[in-house]
Amino acid sequence: MNRRVSEALLGFQLLALLVGTQVPGAWRSEGVQMLHAPSYISSFAHFLIFAGMAMVAAMRPLAWPVKRILLAVLLLALLTEGLQFLAVDRHPRWLDIGIDMAGTVAGLVLARLGSSFLGSR
Repeated sequence: MNRRVSEALLGFQLLALLVGTQVPGAWRSEGVQMLHAPSYISSFAHFLIFAGMAMVAAMRPLAWPVKRILLAVLLLALLTEGLQFLAVDRHPRWLDIGIDMAGTVAGLVLARLGSSFLGSR
């Protein structure tokens, strides 16, 4: 994957996260019910998006340092939770920031394992 594709993928994930953060709570609940999905699907989606962003940022061609990724993601998690004050029927939770950070750590571990595996070839 080249740098341009990596940056586009990171931007797409960021856009999806920010748009999803502003969805009114009633719409989100209705969507979950329509899909017959478990109530924790939103938290799982956050986990996956943050894991994906961490993986893209950690692997080549971007290869950001881990400290930079963790700081950027922490700021992003705080921002997205803070933006929920502006969304109808949405409320920020510290637990969600923890879920976002756990996704980030999982993404960093997967990126490290992927780099080790690909590097050994």
